[in-house]
Amino acid sequence: MEERIESQSVYNGKLFQVFKDRVRLPNGNATTREIVRHPGSVAIVPRHKDGRVVLVRQYRYVTGRELWEIPAGTLDKPGEGIAEGARRELAEEARLSAGKWTTLGSAYLMPGYCDERMTFYLAEDLSPTEGHAELDESFSVNPFDVHDLQVLRSSGELQDAKTLLGLAWAGVPLWDEPRPRR
Repeated sequence: MEERIESQSVYNGKLFQVFKDRVRLPNGNATTREIVRHPGSVAIVPRHKDGRVVLVRQYRYVTGRELWEIPAGTLDKPGEGIAEGARRELAEEARLSAGKWTTLGSAYLMPGYCDERMTFYLAEDLSPTEGHAELDESFSVNPFDVHDLQVLRSSGELQDAKTLLGLAWAGVPLWDEPRPRR
């Protein structure tokens, strides 16, 4: 285990905070850890009765391109629970509501430097609903069948790790044949 010696706030933003911590390693040496503190997030795999999965396409400034993704977002509303955040994000991004929700699991996205923990849901029994994206967001929404998702994956169009993980946890077969062992 590493023991925190001191912690210094470096940045306090709208979505996260950055700290520079001094820690003592098990061998007694001291080192620095730069840490992003995040309130947590949700991701939703919206699946229609016919098996089609809804993805949203949005421009991601950091990558310099648009990406196909499952709906997701930060738990940044005061007093909002994880399940409520998932329902809100599905409505905001895909303009859908779901009659059936299944928790798929949760995972740390980048534990080397960030404490963000994302909770994944499968949303089924979908129906249209009112939803308004945040002012700094814009989405294209499209349902994809399994074959189309496999084409997106094999062509390199699915580049978002949370999307790949969420689809895998939801049992969506992204490989049309067994992957070669390495």
